[in-house]
Amino acid sequence: MKIAILGGTGNIGKGFALRWGQMHEIIIGSRDLEKAEAVAAEYNEVLEKYGHMATITGTDNRTAAEKADIIVVAIRYSQLGPVMEMIRPFIENKIIISVVVPMEKNMCYISPGAKHLTVPIESKEFNSEYFCFSMPEAGSAAQEIQKMLPDNAELVAAFHTVPAKKLADLEMELDYDIGVCGNSMYSKEIVFGLVNDISNMRPLDVGPLETAAMIESLTPLLINVAARNEMKDISLKFI
Repeated sequence: MKIAILGGTGNIGKGFALRWGQMHEIIIGSRDLEKAEAVAAEYNEVLEKYGHMATITGTDNRTAAEKADIIVVAIRYSQLGPVMEMIRPFIENKIIISVVVPMEKNMCYISPGAKHLTVPIESKEFNSEYFCFSMPEAGSAAQEIQKMLPDNAELVAAFHTVPAKKLADLEMELDYDIGVCGNSMYSKEIVFGLVNDISNMRPLDVGPLETAAMIESLTPLLINVAARNEMKDISLKFI
């Protein structure tokens, strides 16, 4: 399959390219054509060291979407509107995979006298940063994307809980569960196959697209848990 990764020069895009590039044709999409081409060459070199003759190319987001069978939207939420408007004429009859998470960093202030604190706080107020899910009016980023698609394009939301650094580390086996939601069993089964293409990952059906908010909100949850408990790049496994 030809898989376009819009935002493929970013952290999560690198992991997808290196994992799927071993068996699929990958097109790295970016707002910066030269950066996309350079990054694609870098990914090919990495896979060559592991004995894989990959076909990874780089281009702009619009061209990547036009050439691909499957399009992974791995961009920041703030970029969603302009990118989707640009690629809309080229995505009819294609499967779109959203890994977009609308989240923001907030600050809370805790009194030094708070009984639940287990460490002494010398300042008058304890500054604590945390990430939270910023629910769009449509309910989720995936539902927002759905409104921007032509009627014959199919959308699936998945891969929100994959740690980017570990995904890009080909030395690691990723024993994770991946929640997948969408309104078409055909498109979900295609995504199940892509999950299974990554050794030891397990796809789980979360439900229709309306459940996307639940899996999108897991991303800031995992970031907060990791930051507060001296953990790195954590994910989920249902047992």
